Amino acid sequence: MIHALIDATRVVGTFFEDGNPQEVCIEAIANHNRAENLLTVTLRAFLRSTEHGHLGETSIPDWLPASEELRESVGAEEAHELVEDILASWSLKVKNAIP
Repeated sequence: MIHALIDATRVVGTFFEDGNPQEVCIEAIANHNRAENLLTVTLRAFLRSTEHGHLGETSIPDWLPASEELRESVGAEEAHELVEDILASWSLKVKNAIP
C-alpha cells in the first residue's frame, strides 16, 4: 500500500524581474510504498507571480535547478524524517541558485 507523506509548496525567497517581485517556490510530493520499503520524492522549483493581474502564474527560468525524482529504500518509520531532510536540502539548493 502506498502512503502519501507530503504534498507541499513553500516559498523560499524572492526574485525581482523588471522590478516586479516573484516568489521563489519549491514543491515536494512524497509517497512511501510500505510493501517495497520504497520512498519516492518528486521535487521542483518555480517562480510564482505576486502581481495582482498575474496571481498564480508560474515560470521556470534557466537558473533554477531542474526538477528531480528521488527513490530511496527506507522503512516507514524513517521515511518522514528522510523526506524532511530531502526537502531542507532542496530548499537550500534552490535558495543558492537565486541570482
